Amino acid sequence: MTIKNLLLGRTGVIVCALLMTGLVLFESVVPPWAPYFIIYALLALILPVFLGAYNFGQFADVIKQWWKLILAVFFIALVWDQGICTFLQDKLLGLAGKAQDPFYSLSAALVMLSEKAGIKFGISAEAAMLLYAAFVLLWAPVAEELFYRGYVQGALRKDLGLMPAVLMSAAFFAVRHMTHFVFLTPDIPWFASAGWAVSTFGFGLLMSYLYEKTQSLWPPVLIHFAVNIFGVMFSL
Repeated sequence: MTIKNLLLGRTGVIVCALLMTGLVLFESVVPPWAPYFIIYALLALILPVFLGAYNFGQFADVIKQWWKLILAVFFIALVWDQGICTFLQDKLLGLAGKAQDPFYSLSAALVMLSEKAGIKFGISAEAAMLLYAAFVLLWAPVAEELFYRGYVQGALRKDLGLMPAVLMSAAFFAVRHMTHFVFLTPDIPWFASAGWAVSTFGFGLLMSYLYEKTQSLWPPVLIHFAVNIFGVMFSL
């Protein structure tokens, strides 16, 4: 059995996703570049390309055929990510007097993460946040869709069927986002981390649906990028 066949099999995909989750957890804490995750970021791009585990298709054809669905899913994703899981959550936390508490508020937790990273690297919290924003805008839309939808979902679908593949892809995607805050040990904001997991799990389900429907990564990549732009704009 070749390495490609091994990594594209059910066991290989699950083990690889677990190892990648462990890697990003490790990189968020131990290496000199923590909380940034350089090796994981590279592998998330390289592995799906090496395995050919993705489908893009012709950009113009995909957009022409599916533009209405793309706009509809973008609106739902934006409402979910920035409306329900950010704006509404912040309002509810404000009513409870927890809006500025990083243990509860994702926004406050990300600020604390940037402050701690800035102290480590001898830069301002704003500069640390800009480095994070660069990851979010330049790397995440492509690499995360390649790895979680193209590779994990695509390969598991062949062995396990659609729903298990979608749920596992979204779950790994959600857990990966939680690992960022381990850098803040022992002050890990568990409530904010759990909220981010719920947010990204729902977003992952939407991207999985769109990938399955269009059979192209172009729509998930575009929506991921567009939603992240709004996230960065509101967080800076």
